[in-house]
Amino acid sequence: MRLNRLDLTRYGKFTDHVIDFGRPSAGSPDLHLIYGPNEAGKSTLFNAWLDLLFGIGAQSSYNFLHPYPTMQIGAAVELGEEAREFVRIKRPQNSLLDTSGQPIPETTLTAALSGLDRESYRTMFSLDDETLEQGGESILASRGDLGELLFSASAGLGDLSQQLVRIRAEAEGFYKYRARSGELADLKAQLAVLKAERDTLDTQASDHARLTTAHSEATARHAEANGERRQLRTRLQSVDAVLRALPRVAERKDLETRLEQYDGTPDAPPERADEIVRLREQEARLEASADALEQQLVRLDQELGGIGIDDTILSMRDRLTELETLQARHATALEDVPKLRLTLGDSNAEIGQLLIRLGRRDQPDAEDLLFDAATTAALNERINERSAIDARLLAAKKEARDAEARHEETLASLPEGANPADSATPETWQSQLADLTRALAKARNEDRGHRLKAAQRELEMVRDRRDALLASLAPWTGGMSGLQAMIPPHADQIAAWKAELEDQARNKLRLDDEIARIESLLRRLEAERDTISQTTDLPAADALANLRTRRDEAWEQHKSGLSKATAEAFETAMADYDAAIERHLAFHADAAKLREIALQTATARADLDGAFTARQKLADQSGALATQWAARITAMAPALDDNAMELSPGMLEDWLRRRSETLEAQQQLQQCERQVEAAQQDHEASYERLSKALSALGERATSDDGFDSLVDRAETLISREARLTGLFQAETAARLDLERRQTELRDAEEQAQAWVIAWKEICAKSWLGERDQMPVPDEVREILALLTELGPALKQRAGLGDRITKMERDQADYENAVTALATEAGIDANGMSATHLAHRLAERYAAADAAQKQHQALTTRREETLEQQRAHAETMAAHQTLKAELLAALEAEDLADAAQKVRQSGERRALRDRLEALDRQLCETLNAASIDEALAALEDADSAALDQEKRDIEADLETLDTDVQELHAARSRAREALDAIGGDDAVARIEQRRRTTLEAIAEGAGNYLRLSGGVLAMEQALTLYREHHRSTMMARASDAIKTISRGAYTGLAAQPDKDRELLIALTADGGSKQASEMSKGARFQLYLALRVAGYHEFAQSRPTVPFIADDIMETFDDFRAEETFRLFAQMAGVGQVIYLTHHRHLCDIARTVCPQVHIHDLTA
Repeated sequence: MRLNRLDLTRYGKFTDHVIDFGRPSAGSPDLHLIYGPNEAGKSTLFNAWLDLLFGIGAQSSYNFLHPYPTMQIGAAVELGEEAREFVRIKRPQNSLLDTSGQPIPETTLTAALSGLDRESYRTMFSLDDETLEQGGESILASRGDLGELLFSASAGLGDLSQQLVRIRAEAEGFYKYRARSGELADLKAQLAVLKAERDTLDTQASDHARLTTAHSEATARHAEANGERRQLRTRLQSVDAVLRALPRVAERKDLETRLEQYDGTPDAPPERADEIVRLREQEARLEASADALEQQLVRLDQELGGIGIDDTILSMRDRLTELETLQARHATALEDVPKLRLTLGDSNAEIGQLLIRLGRRDQPDAEDLLFDAATTAALNERINERSAIDARLLAAKKEARDAEARHEETLASLPEGANPADSATPETWQSQLADLTRALAKARNEDRGHRLKAAQRELEMVRDRRDALLASLAPWTGGMSGLQAMIPPHADQIAAWKAELEDQARNKLRLDDEIARIESLLRRLEAERDTISQTTDLPAADALANLRTRRDEAWEQHKSGLSKATAEAFETAMADYDAAIERHLAFHADAAKLREIALQTATARADLDGAFTARQKLADQSGALATQWAARITAMAPALDDNAMELSPGMLEDWLRRRSETLEAQQQLQQCERQVEAAQQDHEASYERLSKALSALGERATSDDGFDSLVDRAETLISREARLTGLFQAETAARLDLERRQTELRDAEEQAQAWVIAWKEICAKSWLGERDQMPVPDEVREILALLTELGPALKQRAGLGDRITKMERDQADYENAVTALATEAGIDANGMSATHLAHRLAERYAAADAAQKQHQALTTRREETLEQQRAHAETMAAHQTLKAELLAALEAEDLADAAQKVRQSGERRALRDRLEALDRQLCETLNAASIDEALAALEDADSAALDQEKRDIEADLETLDTDVQELHAARSRAREALDAIGGDDAVARIEQRRRTTLEAIAEGAGNYLRLSGGVLAMEQALTLYREHHRSTMMARASDAIKTISRGAYTGLAAQPDKDRELLIALTADGGSKQASEMSKGARFQLYLALRVAGYHEFAQSRPTVPFIADDIMETFDDFRAEETFRLFAQMAGVGQVIYLTHHRHLCDIARTVCPQVHIHDLTA
């Protein structure tokens, strides 16, 4: 699979953005570098590629610009030999579309991914600084295990080792061999505790029945005493209620007596009291306001009679308003006319100065000097044209002189006797000269001499290298024919040999370890046996047999002899045998241990013999294998017969590699020889072409002329002809330029003459033509400037005169109007100014206007007062109506009598409420349905007898309370005794807890077996993976770590360690380091080297997919970055590699390492 183009149509920050990766070039690395600053969208690009392959998730963080329904990604993807177009949109189903928008199956893409899902692709075919750091930490966690490192590098699982450690810890948390703690141990201890509890609670059934009967009797006695106590409390409550109700009967009789005093009092609601208060206050206010209104009317009539109205001056209101406008104009004129007259004088002086500068001091009408727009435009146009015409004429004269001088110089530079008219060369000569030029250029471009020398130097270097490689094949000696005819074993055969030797080495180490273990076991068993024998004085089995035989013989002798001697002998033998038996029984466990030791010793010796036999068999197999391969090596190269047994598979592979390099060097040598021969032939052909071209031009080559001499002669001839041709061409160009300049000079002179004629015609149409001498353009330019000032000055003078005339007319109009109004108002105007008269009129009008306004205000107030009197009369009538209604309702004579009856009505209502509340209390206390029933119950009640009954009941209750407490305590003790033995269900609960614990043990054991089996299976799989991929991946990883470290590490190797192999890094100084001893940066480089090897391993068995690395060189220096790009270029030889970065200098480094790299700039 290959990505040809990625369309970020609407995704993340991108809109209609396209990244075109193009089609791959045959033989060139498919390496792409995408540059962009931070937040430019590099990570967005990688996520867009994943979303295209596997779909946009339900929740995406790339919808901040384009909402979900509009998100779209497209791509052109190469699947095998076919290029397909895909479109991906945000949709739960059918989100993968073709270019026409039709849904297509997801398997179209997933089939080309070889079963990879999204997470697998991210871990196996992408790399960033975080995964690089995780990979370095996984190298530490794996403790250098080769299988884990190779698999994690191929699969991209940087945390594989941490996961295996976590799974082992989880399994050992349940059970660990020989460990005293753990979940299983806790559960077993819990089972023991449950068993002890069950044994304790296993009580006889008779005890349980007895305690149950005692508890039932105690419960019955407690219930009986409790019932009697409740009855007494009920009677006590009844007596207490009657005693509390008796005092309220007397209070009720008193309330009934007081109510009889208010018979005949009308009922009045409580609101009547507030209403009476309001009526009293309102009546007082109405009487006071009536007097005030009457007094106010009298005062207003007096004030109106004292005001006089000046109707004469008030009738002049409109004319006085107009007079204010005339007064403003009059005031403005008084202030501005003197100023305007001064300005007018300045304007006349300015116009006089302009006329003097124009030379028209005595001009009667200055407006006649102004030009119309057409004349002004024509004059300006001609003035502007004159400047250009003068400049063109001067330039034409100068250029004509310069062209004439250049032409004379070119004529002087021609050789003597050369005639420019004879500069034409025959076409044959030109053709032959062109042939010579082409031959010379071809000779220079091909550079046959240098190519021949370079090919000869390369031939010597390759021959020296071939000889050195041939010498490195020692002790083998022979020619190239023998080396080429040699048939070496296949690489698979050597790999199988190597694997077989490694298996034998591992088996030998395993057997050596087994022999050492068994020998150590035998020594331990013997020491344990000797220790038991020395410390226990235990008789041996043969000693017991001898003592038993002696006893039996002594018995037989005693039966036959029946003497004292035989009896004593039998007694002694019997005592010895019994003592041995007692010692044997006393140390029975030690005896059993000795038998076990004897059995283990025999088994161990058998195992030791088997291990020795297996090791000898393995040694025989190793010898046979070595002999077999020695025969193969001798058959391949007889010269290696003496060293055949010493050659290991690695040494043989190295020798065969050097043989291949020697054969390659031989091929290069033959190719160089052919290149030298071809260069020699090309050199002779070039010499022949150059010689023929010179001969055609009359330059014969001699036997002494070499190739360089012919080149010099050709260059001299071509230079000479070229110089002469150039001189003739320069003379022709100078002559043509002179003719053109002279024509331009004539045109400029004619244009100047035509301008003079047109200038005279324009001046003749105005007062400029009246002068004796025609004015020049500069003079007319000044006249036009002065006329430009004269026009506005004349316009200003006319405007000032008009304004002065109008202001003087305004002054006269104002004085006439003031005089007329004063006469009409009866004011004597003799001897008074217009301003004083206007002031008198204004004061009189202001007084008349104020009097009129005051009269109107008083009239309005009088009318308002009359209206208030009418409203007051209506309010008083309404008040009298309410008052009459209230007095009639209460049957009162006045408001004071009404207030007294309302108070009495309230007192009677309060007594009734108290009587009703007392009746309710009596009914509630005695639990009676009505007050009559309650009074009937209290009719025959005797308070003294009831008090005595209450005291007796309280004494009985105190005794019963003590009895109930004692009975309750007895019942509780019976319950506790019964609960103490637990009953039948306590054992059932313990049994349930025991079964739950057993279930937990079974579940934990199953989980332990699954985890342990998984770890074991994973370790076995890693071992198989290591054996299958070790040779190729180790070789590639060694080359990669050597490249990245720039030779600081020369390669990688594997070192056996018990049942696994450790990865060892070989340093340049001949030493070695385990993974845990490497620095943090070196571990990162090692993980990167393993990932590169894993990618090549994947590419050998499956179709490749794009590999994407995101700024992993953040901490690399330029040298490490250069070597890393070299590795990426090698990866790009088998698949597409894309590197994302925000460092611009990495672009230059990548271009230096791999000139074919494609750089995409996101900022462009």
